[in-house]
Amino acid sequence: MKVRSIRLPLIAVGLVATAATLSYAPSASATTTSAQRAALADGAPLTSIAVGGAAKIDANGAAIHVPVTLTCAQRTGVDLTVKVAQAIGESMRTGTTTRKVVCEGTTRIRIAVTPVEHPFAPGVAFGTVTGNSCDALCNSLVDERRVDLAL
Repeated sequence: MKVRSIRLPLIAVGLVATAATLSYAPSASATTTSAQRAALADGAPLTSIAVGGAAKIDANGAAIHVPVTLTCAQRTGVDLTVKVAQAIGESMRTGTTTRKVVCEGTTRIRIAVTPVEHPFAPGVAFGTVTGNSCDALCNSLVDERRVDLAL
């Protein structure tokens, strides 16, 4: 067996193992309360971020709409990056979207994520959202969790 022919299955197994491990760990939202408290105490504009637990599949898997909730102490621009990975059999479906959004108070939005190679399918995936805000003070928050994909 060539090294090249086993590389993709090894990468897929590694990604699935990582996603499985993280799905049983507490979500980042549960462990970032100190980061959120620090953001509030420092006067940072972005105080919390959360990726929703359910996303809607659109266009036969060509996109999913991932809910994201942001909370800001003041009106601010936030650079969002949403990543989703889904393992089905021996194939990985992944997608990343970056958007600039305006956050004011509590802001709920849906971000469309398109897959790189294979279409997303109903089932379980793993999602990560990162928000970066730079006004007078820069801060970054992350949330990661299991995301259920449904039609």
